[in-house]
Amino acid sequence: MGLKTIKKSSDMRVIDIYRREGNKLAENWVFIDFLHFWKMQGIEILKC
Repeated sequence: MGLKTIKKSSDMRVIDIYRREGNKLAENWVFIDFLHFWKMQGIEILKC
């Protein structure tokens, strides 16, 4: 992501959605909350 390395732990919030057709996986969507991750790293993207 082009960020400098820091020794601060944080978490990733992720939503993983699957759609099946019968016994087969038809689609998979993964949504990653990068705004939350960056905020935990001390980077404010959306400043009000």
